[in-house]
Amino acid sequence: MRRFQMLINGERVDAADGQTFASLDPFRGEDWAEIPRGSKADADRAVAAARTAFEDGPWRRMHPGERGALMRRLAALIAENAGELAEIEVNDNGKLVAGMGGQLRYIPKWYDYFSGLADKIQGAVIPIDKPDMMN
Repeated sequence: MRRFQMLINGERVDAADGQTFASLDPFRGEDWAEIPRGSKADADRAVAAARTAFEDGPWRRMHPGERGALMRRLAALIAENAGELAEIEVNDNGKLVAGMGGQLRYIPKWYDYFSGLADKIQGAVIPIDKPDMMN
């Protein structure tokens, strides 16, 4: 069975109280992973780390173009790890491999698109040509 940890303050950690729960693969009907059962203390720890990162970390002072470059790097990492990400999602929620493959081909493209907007904040909304979507 695969074991996961939480990511808090840049470190992989277990729940503060050590509690976990099993993730059931709905297709196979069996447990496939052990997940930390995060508590209020874990949430508080994560929020405090995020607040510190925002207040004292580089992101807040970073030029929008640099933020866009980091988003492009995230897109590349998602693309590079698409197989593992697909496997996790398929096991965790029973999605079809083919469906996950499609989603994981688009997600990096979305990050690439939005990374290009990071330094183009101009106070305007560009209309899209999809009648069922509002922007």
